[in-house]
Amino acid sequence: MQIMHICICMNSLIFIIIVSMSFSIVFFLIKYKRMNSTIEHQNLRIETLELDNEILSKKDDCIRSFKHDFFNFVQALDGYSQNNDIDSIKKMNKFILKECEEINNVEILDPKIIKDYGVYNILIKKYALAKKENITMNFEILTDISQYKISNYHLCRILGILLDNAIEAAKECDEKIINVRFIKDDKVNRQLVVIENSYKKLDIDLDQIFEKGYSTKKESSDHGLGLWNVRKILEKTTNLNLFTKKEKLFSQQLEIYN
Repeated sequence: MQIMHICICMNSLIFIIIVSMSFSIVFFLIKYKRMNSTIEHQNLRIETLELDNEILSKKDDCIRSFKHDFFNFVQALDGYSQNNDIDSIKKMNKFILKECEEINNVEILDPKIIKDYGVYNILIKKYALAKKENITMNFEILTDISQYKISNYHLCRILGILLDNAIEAAKECDEKIINVRFIKDDKVNRQLVVIENSYKKLDIDLDQIFEKGYSTKKESSDHGLGLWNVRKILEKTTNLNLFTKKEKLFSQQLEIYN
């Protein structure tokens, strides 16, 4: 009887130990997951701050450089004008306009202007990526992006895919250009995200680009999924449309109806 009592006590003790260990393991796993999530969030925040600093540094460098050289520009233009050298004036003017466009671009990359931190984060990352590929990325923001009638998740996902495609296409061209515009069309009560890019493959099939697996690139199985994913998002919504055309520039126009 005493032995049985001892066995019951031992079993109870073992059960308590197992339960305690289980709770400890579960608690540890939850804590580890939270800690891991916090670290990932902090790393993402650090990466974003680094990009912010890079943009701010770029702004400062552009403005200081332009102010430093502005008087030299004026003197050079004055010399050409005195000699009626119209061709040299035109060439100089192109360089000045290019400097002004770059300053305007980095000035626009400001969370106070973009007003949506998710979109802002995507734009500065894609801008930095484009700069590495010597791509000129121009921005035009003429409306309040935070008021777009689309979920942040869908907008950021579509924007990321379209910009990745634009960068891939533009980097293969001699003239590497991407234009990004956020505008409002009051006539039909809609908001627009327009992405235009230079492109080399003129034989792109607009009827097939949204099909799963379709791609002009063959080296990776991941290609051909981006626009297919965009199409799936469009099919789940009632107020979104994507209009695609290819002229001098390849254009993707995301239409968001109110």
